[in-house]
Formats: sequence, C-alpha cells, structure tokens
Amino acid sequence: MSAIPILLTMLCLGQTPVEPSKAEAPASEASLKVLQQRVETTQVTLSKAAGRKAQLVAKPVFRYSDELRQIEDAGVWLWTDRGRPVAAMKVERYQTGRFPIPWLYCFASLSSELVDAEWTNAKSFQAKQPGVKWQMLADDPATTRLARLVQMREIARRFSVELLRDAAGTDRLQMRLLSRPLFRYDETPDVLDGAVFGFTGTGTNPDVLLLLDLPPQGSWRFGIAGMTAEGVSVKLNDRVVSEIPHTAGRGNVFDNWCNFHPTR
Repeated sequence: MSAIPILLTMLCLGQTPVEPSKAEAPASEASLKVLQQRVETTQVTLSKAAGRKAQLVAKPVFRYSDELRQIEDAGVWLWTDRGRPVAAMKVERYQTGRFPIPWLYCFASLSSELVDAEWTNAKSFQAKQPGVKWQMLADDPATTRLARLVQMREIARRFSVELLRDAAGTDRLQMRLLSRPLFRYDETPDVLDGAVFGFTGTGTNPDVLLLLDLPPQGSWRFGIAGMTAEGVSVKLNDRVVSEIPHTAGRGNVFDNWCNFHPTR
C-alpha cells in the first residue's frame, strides 16, 4: 500500500500522521499542563440537585489553536453527571499583546437543568436557563454500540450550521463539522449512548456543539449549545431547528453561558 492512501486514511480518522518533533513535544506537554491546572480549579454543580457536583472529564476532549483569532493554544473540557455532559469550558491562551491578560475562558451549560460554576480567579456563574433544549429525532436507534457510533456520525452530517457575524444576520459564514466526535458517552443506567460533535468557522475552534443523546428507554434526541458571541443558525435537513442570537458587544455573562478573562 502506498504512503498516500495511508495518509488519507489517518486524516479521515482524525489521527495525526506524524509525531511531533522532540523540540515540539515538551512545549506541547508544558502548555497542556498549564491549561489543565486552570481547569481543575473549576467547580460545577447542578443547582436544583442539592448542589450535586458534576465530574470533570480528566483530559481535554479537544485541543486546538486559532491563527485568525491569535489563539496559540486552547482546549475544551467537559463535566458530566450520571454519564451525560452538563457543562463545557474552553480555556484559550492568546498571543502576547492581544489582551492585557492572555487567557480567555468560555463556559457553557450543556444541561437541561440549571448549573452553577465557580473559579478561584473569577466571579462565579449561575445559569438562569438550561443550556440544552432537547428535540426528538425520528431515527430508530441501532442495536450495537459500534453501529450507533456510525449512526451518530451520519446524523451529525445532516446538520448544517451558519455563524452570524452581525446582529442583522446578513454576514454569514458556513461552519464545518469536525471530523470526529469530541466525546462519546459511557453507558450508564441513565443514558444508553450519545456523543458531542463540534462545528467550527475558524480553523478547528469548535464554536458550536451538537449533542446526540439516547435514553435507555426512548429514541434519539439532540441539543445545540453555542460557545461564541456570534449568532448561530442551525438546520437539520434544510429546516431551521435552532437559532442563537448575536451577542457580541453586549457583555460577557448570559443566561446559560459566559466568557471572561480571569484575574490572573
């Protein structure tokens, strides 16, 4: 088999075709350590469940940079409750000089309940609305875990997302689906299967999350969450199923998400 088909196969699977050089690897590991330390101080709780703490997924579900936005390194972390993702957070490190403090956090609820979040270097956040409103799909669930992953990928490809870069919605950017799910649910008594997919408009920065969820007794359902101040319009099979308003310039704390620079 020639090298080109092998390379194409690896890219389709989302794999890195070559390992980082010895000079690059330590820098990447050091950067990840700093990102991870910032995330681990975050506490996420479900406010209507007697303050039940959500569980941080140990490692970032996705790493990215964004040259257009001058982001040098960043990651997406998730918190789960009884198997389901209930919150997501981006931690982004910007190029020197872009902001007085080079760090930006973006926290979003992924829960149908209300969530609270606390940081050691920023004001706490209390959601006023659920982060996800579930909508049903007509697809009958596949019977095996492997077949359901294939099915979820096929369902995700039926969605299209536009980024609305002005309040009037006249400046639109078509987003693309990232090549593989950011996160796959473990089976629990509360959820049979599910996955989180990302859509990006700049590089690989996932500004919109698509959640596919399968309760133990029931059918597939989906939810949409934005992690951007730009507006978002989501279609399923050319029918608009979700719209998120453009909020750029309207502050940084909203009903189910926020973004902010930490104090240090």
